[in-house]
Amino acid sequence: MDFASTADFSLRELSTLFARAFEGYFVPWPDDPALLDARIRGEAISLVDSRVAIDAEGPAALLLVSRRGRESRLAAMGITPAFRGRGIGRELLARLLDEARARGDVRMRLEVIESNEPAVRLYRSAGFTVMRRLVGFSGLLPPEPAQLEEVEPRVCAALLPEGLPWQLEPASIEAISTPSRAFRLGPAVAVVGASAGASIRIRAIAVEPSWRGQGAGCRLLRALAALHPDGRVELGAIFPEGLLDGFLAKNGFSRTALSQLEMEWLPPAK
Repeated sequence: MDFASTADFSLRELSTLFARAFEGYFVPWPDDPALLDARIRGEAISLVDSRVAIDAEGPAALLLVSRRGRESRLAAMGITPAFRGRGIGRELLARLLDEARARGDVRMRLEVIESNEPAVRLYRSAGFTVMRRLVGFSGLLPPEPAQLEEVEPRVCAALLPEGLPWQLEPASIEAISTPSRAFRLGPAVAVVGASAGASIRIRAIAVEPSWRGQGAGCRLLRALAALHPDGRVELGAIFPEGLLDGFLAKNGFSRTALSQLEMEWLPPAK
């Protein structure tokens, strides 16, 4: 098996390979170059450090690596159906960690669907440990139309706390661009992801510190619900368990079935 940098492939080629590598997965990925481009930009994915595994038959697997400072993240690892069950994932992961050590990375993170037990076992065997559970929510809110102000995502990013998962870190939220949008209602700000479905999808939500606990977040959620006829609001499984549970439960949200584990790998001490 040979390995090539994803920088050697076109965005169209990578998009098609990404879709094939996640075919039949828990959360399939569409063959959409624009969507992949948005993910690359928003998650600080390095095309130079990401890898394509190539067999004599052609591309077999894709591994995407995000980098910020001396930290990195396994943003995605998928294997095309014809090559699954051959140990390619273990080989890719070993190469990933070798390259992280060579770069001098101090930590690598990843998220894995909790019910994907084979993947969890693979990551544990490579030295990753569980940091926390990430959960999602869904709620059907009574819409309350309001005069929303459209702002830049960085307004929301500036209010976010430290220590969040990679996709929620201020740097990730600030990098979001259209068709996703950010809205403010008074002291509350939310970033809303682009969605072709029947709901409003929240990427991040925050309230100015002096206004927390006074209903500002609730009012913003209901105003966002008014943007869609059925008023349904969803948050993907990227939020640390316990961070928003109480606030969202008071507003009629329930957890979705899908959850993830955030895991980390630390290089051995020298």
